[in-house]
Amino acid sequence: MSFLRRLTEENIKKLSFVAVFIAVIATGGWVIHKFGNPTTPLIDDIASKQLIVQGENALNIGRYADAKRIYEEELKINPQNQQAVWGLRKAQAREILSDPSFKLNIDSLYQQNPNDAHVNLFLGEFYAANHEWDLATAYYEEAIKQNPKLAEAYFELSVLYDQQGNLNAAKVEILKAIAISSTPKYRNSLATIYFKQKRYEEAIREYRKNLDYPLSALQGAKIYWHLGFLSQALSYQGQAIGWLEDEAVMNKSENQDSWYFDTTPEKRTELVNLDEKKSYAYLCLSVSMFMQGNTEGAENEVKKMRDLNVVRQTDINNILKADLDALIQANNSFSEQVEAYKNLYLQGL
Repeated sequence: MSFLRRLTEENIKKLSFVAVFIAVIATGGWVIHKFGNPTTPLIDDIASKQLIVQGENALNIGRYADAKRIYEEELKINPQNQQAVWGLRKAQAREILSDPSFKLNIDSLYQQNPNDAHVNLFLGEFYAANHEWDLATAYYEEAIKQNPKLAEAYFELSVLYDQQGNLNAAKVEILKAIAISSTPKYRNSLATIYFKQKRYEEAIREYRKNLDYPLSALQGAKIYWHLGFLSQALSYQGQAIGWLEDEAVMNKSENQDSWYFDTTPEKRTELVNLDEKKSYAYLCLSVSMFMQGNTEGAENEVKKMRDLNVVRQTDINNILKADLDALIQANNSFSEQVEAYKNLYLQGL
């Protein structure tokens, strides 16, 4: 009996083990089917939500080309995703800020959703471009109220205060933008405010934080112009040109941003494409060389600029003229060289 009992117990154990094994396999197969298949709706939903968040984040910091790409990627996967459709419409509309149809497109978006923060931001930009300061401020503030994480609205409000000469208010707003996203564009803006306040050490410190960002190097060089340190200015300008001529550096998202310069209190000039930016950089470097007495080097940089054959060269010349006028106001010892440079290189271009 003891033998039979042992045999029965062993059979029961074996049967129990088999039953458990089958249950585990069955359960495991269900788990794999439910969660392990990358094509299941659950995984797709997560990826879709991630793309929508990425697109929103790109819009919030003014990366409109990135936002457009992200939303287009989502719509290839889920053509009916209405969040992506709306996000793409906003990104596409903002890309044509300088186009006459911009206001019509934004008005259409506003009629569909007047509570969209980005649409209110775009309206603020339109009115700021037309020097309707009160309307611009109202739309910026409404955008911030609707989305306190909209860094670009703080940035644009800072620009508006800067244009009005209220540098302290401009600094407050740009610091809010930096607290949300420490992008090179925002840090460059803060540094430029310090520059205008003649807080040169703080300005240089902020410009230096922007590695691989040519505009900050060129702006930092202007400080050294004002201080009379031409070798340092030349070094910064050479670094900027090195970055401008590096394809990998210039393909970074932050280097797709336009560069803005206030040539007069009423006029703001935008440099959009790479050749326009290079043209400005070559001219800046030629100024430093000319003021150092290196006329051959200055001539070589001007030749590089001419070889680009930029359509909007007059606008670029006017930016440089404004820079040189500011230099003479800050350091009159360069007045003779500056006037000679203008007569030689800027009058006939």
